[in-house]
Amino acid sequence: MASREGCGLIVKAYSTGLELVLNTAEGLLQIVVTDDENLLCAQEWDRPKQATEILAPALREICATLRIAMGDFCRVACVRGPGSFTGIRLALATAAALRRAGRARLAGLDYLQALACTAAINRQLPFDVRIMTITHARRDLVHFRPFLSIGPSMPPLPLADARLVTPRAALEAALEFARGNRFPIYICGSGLARNAPAFEGSGGGPLVPMPECLTPGVLALRMLARHGEYFDEDIEPVYLRPCDAVENLPHLVARQGMEGGEAAARLEELLGRTPKSDI
Repeated sequence: MASREGCGLIVKAYSTGLELVLNTAEGLLQIVVTDDENLLCAQEWDRPKQATEILAPALREICATLRIAMGDFCRVACVRGPGSFTGIRLALATAAALRRAGRARLAGLDYLQALACTAAINRQLPFDVRIMTITHARRDLVHFRPFLSIGPSMPPLPLADARLVTPRAALEAALEFARGNRFPIYICGSGLARNAPAFEGSGGGPLVPMPECLTPGVLALRMLARHGEYFDEDIEPVYLRPCDAVENLPHLVARQGMEGGEAAARLEELLGRTPKSDI
C-alpha cells in the first residue's frame, strides 16, 4: 500500500479518512490527528491566552509535517462546550472554515462527556459506575453533569442534562446519586480545584474525587470522535452561563454616555439578524 511519510509518521493513501479533533473549551488547546483510527499527531498547548495565535499556525505545521493539506480532512470533531466563550468560538470557527475549504464533515463533542470518558479510561471503571463532571464556570458557579460508565472502552452515557449550579449544589447532587449505589461516585473536572473548600472532606466515603482528571485525555477525545455523529453543517456551541459582556453591557455603555436599554435592544437586533453571507 502506498504511503506518505514525514517525521516518522505514516499517512495511508487508502483509508477511512483523515480526522481532526479540536478542544479549546478550557485553558488547554488540544489538537489530535488520526488516519483510519491510527494516531498520527497529538499536541497540547497550555497557553490559555494565546490559543487564537497558536491554533492556525500549529495546524499548518502539523499538515506540513504529515505532508497533507488542510482540505484533506474527511472528519473534524470539535468540542462545543460548555466552557470558555472565546475558546469554543475559536475551535468552531476553525472547524467551519475547514468544512468550507475541503470536504470535512463536522461533529460536535460534549466537553463534560470527554472528562467523564477520561475518568473511565484512567481508572478502568466498570459498568454501572457513576461519574460526576464539575467544571469551573465563574465565581461560585460550575457546570455539572452526571454520567454512567459502561466500561473503559465506550463513551459514558449522560444521566441528565448539563446544569449551571453552585459548587455546593453539585456536591449535594453527587451525594444524592450515591445513595443506594453499590459503587462509589467518581468526581472530576476543573470545578474541583477551583472550588476546593466546597469539596473538602468529600473523599473516603461514597464520593471519590479525581484531582488529577482536570482535562480530557487524548484517548477519550479519540473515542468520542470515533462515535460522533457527523454532518455537512456547522457546529452549534453549548453555553450554559450568560456572556459577561452582555450582562455588563448597560454598565459598559453608560461609561460612554449611552443609554443601557437602547444598547441592549440594538445588540439583540444584531444577534438575530439574518446573515447576508454563509461565510
